[in-house]
Amino acid sequence: MKNLLLAASFAAVMLLSGCGAVKTAADHGSGLSVEMKTGGQYRHVQLIRYENGERVPDENVVNADGSQFEDGEVIWFDIQPGEWKETTAFALSVSTDGTGVGARQTKPVELKDGTSWAHAVFNDDGLTIEEAE
Repeated sequence: MKNLLLAASFAAVMLLSGCGAVKTAADHGSGLSVEMKTGGQYRHVQLIRYENGERVPDENVVNADGSQFEDGEVIWFDIQPGEWKETTAFALSVSTDGTGVGARQTKPVELKDGTSWAHAVFNDDGLTIEEAE
């Protein structure tokens, strides 16, 4: 009974503290977050950064269970300050296959000089920066 009470208390604290809440780059104060708005059709996402105009493939992301990224799901890319400082634009490569086969790339989105984080939305029309600092 003591263990059950302890587990319930822990769960309540997690809910109240917002531990399960979606965290964007603004919440982290760094990096890039991308909110998916594509109807749940993609299983593989790759960040592509442009450093001074040069294409630099970055992180590949898939859900641990292989499921599709659902509408409203946020992917946060932990871009380190040194990498972010050199980043002038970014794009996504997305695929309906979990291995990245048949991927298509969005058009690059330019960043203002001195940006330390950005939050973007990805939908069927492409990638749009919602807010940045």
